[in-house]
Amino acid sequence: MYDHQTRSLWSHITGEAIQGPLTGMQLKPLASMPQIAWNTWQLNYPETQVLSVPTRDGMREGINQDVYADYHASQRAGVSGMEYTDNRLPNKSLVIGVQVPAKHGNTQFRAYPLTHFTETAVINDTPNDMPLLIFHDKKSFATAVFNRNVAGDARTFSHQDRHFVEDNTGTRWNLVTGEAVSGKDEGARLERLPAINIYWFAWARYHPETSIYR
Repeated sequence: MYDHQTRSLWSHITGEAIQGPLTGMQLKPLASMPQIAWNTWQLNYPETQVLSVPTRDGMREGINQDVYADYHASQRAGVSGMEYTDNRLPNKSLVIGVQVPAKHGNTQFRAYPLTHFTETAVINDTPNDMPLLIFHDKKSFATAVFNRNVAGDARTFSHQDRHFVEDNTGTRWNLVTGEAVSGKDEGARLERLPAINIYWFAWARYHPETSIYR
């Protein structure tokens, strides 16, 4: 990416300016849930405004086309013929990359292979002493990562249906909003953390010290 004001180049993976007047500056990542059905989003956020889509000739026809389809289907990794040698996972394995907040010590990075979500949509994990809830819906490709702490209590979650989970106290949570919709903590909200769906070779290239959920 580049910004129009200074023409600095930015990494879309780390958010850091890597060339130009702003080199070394860091963008703040925001947590979001990608690829959620519009009707589900609208149900939870009825006041949502929608970004208009350009309508120049030929533009609308290409909106739903994936210009990287051939690349996704191939074994090519990166650009310019570069080879990647972190063999802990195959290069084109899809993972959820998470920057784990530092509770004790330094911030860490962790990769969650999407193969772990074949039979379940939810993983409870505690890397870096930080209790995390990892959610991935293989059908919609929606992903969300939350802090499992609720009022200082690290909850354990199980998947109920689509975007809903239940914790070990019987509280039911909506993972679109992160809000408890029933149970003793109704109205409470989980802290959502930034996460990215990404090829393993790219995540490992930028974060070679990353651990992998097994």
